[in-house]
Amino acid sequence: MPVKYLSQEWVDAYNAALAGDDAVRAALKGKNAALQMVISGSPQGDVRYWLRIGDGGASAGLGDAADADVTISQSYETSVQVNKGELDGQKAFMQGKVKISGKMLKMMQLRGPLEKVQTVLGTIDTEY
Repeated sequence: MPVKYLSQEWVDAYNAALAGDDAVRAALKGKNAALQMVISGSPQGDVRYWLRIGDGGASAGLGDAADADVTISQSYETSVQVNKGELDGQKAFMQGKVKISGKMLKMMQLRGPLEKVQTVLGTIDTEY
């Protein structure tokens, strides 16, 4: 059964998918970061969620990460396209559709591991 994008059920499915993927755990080994996502203009209004990476594991939750290293802001439309795999996140950034603030070096170090996370996101049966 599909889960509504950016809902608590979607976050729960996201966490389960992350926890069950060996490639993600391997890619995140030795990495630590807190990422804040800001999605504007969704059907629910603006949505904020976080992704916390800690040495081989990752978890997500709705709301704000008090200690975010990086904030990633984008429109709902861009977020949906990236999540569906229709638009590459790096390309969206280069086109100015995604804004990143905070520790850019940390973000660059996470580029490869976040591609693995994005692949896992694509496996969630999501309703947009």
